[in-house]
Amino acid sequence: MKDQPTLTLRTKMLGAMLREARLKANKSLKEVATLIGATSGAVSSYEHGRKGISLPELELFAYHLDIPLEHFTTGSTIHTIPKTEFDPTIMVSLRQRMVGALLRKHRKEAEMSIRALADAAGLPSKRLSAYERGERPIPLPELERLVTVLGQSLKDYIDREGPVGEWISNNQAFANLLQLPPELRDFLSTPENQSYLRAAKHISELSVEKLRALAEGLLDLTL
Repeated sequence: MKDQPTLTLRTKMLGAMLREARLKANKSLKEVATLIGATSGAVSSYEHGRKGISLPELELFAYHLDIPLEHFTTGSTIHTIPKTEFDPTIMVSLRQRMVGALLRKHRKEAEMSIRALADAAGLPSKRLSAYERGERPIPLPELERLVTVLGQSLKDYIDREGPVGEWISNNQAFANLLQLPPELRDFLSTPENQSYLRAAKHISELSVEKLRALAEGLLDLTL
């Protein structure tokens, strides 16, 4: 498979990032394995690049170690938000099925057969079929390759619902806030200004015609 060296390199780089994050958090392989619903052997394989961690497992890894998911997918860093507790095994199983179902949806929208997508991504057809059914976790490097072939974005596969999804969204919202100029951040963070923010939101949802009428009404008041 011509693309295998690229997948192998990405897997090893991702593994090194996982190991670095675990050691900084002072967590053992067993502790991390428990948090993401895996075995110590699996986590060790992820860290050494022998096997790629799946997106659902990576989401839990980032969640429990309080590290932005984007650190592993894009290399960026974002301030983090508090979390809640849940069963990682159930969460990973559910998310794997959701990822597989979305992958199948995007493949059908692209009018590609399993064989065609598998060949384009350099993967066995049977493995891809198992991925779509949620029967087998998709290593992140392989998911990235499949998503690219389909012309989609990995962001569409990242959890946006439930405790982990809420945590990810909150982190992104906080990151967006930090990118604003200081004076805007101060304005947004002042409770007394909420009425202005609600007004701005309402105005942003108005049609062009209603905005024009509003502007004309304000002009009449000032004349």
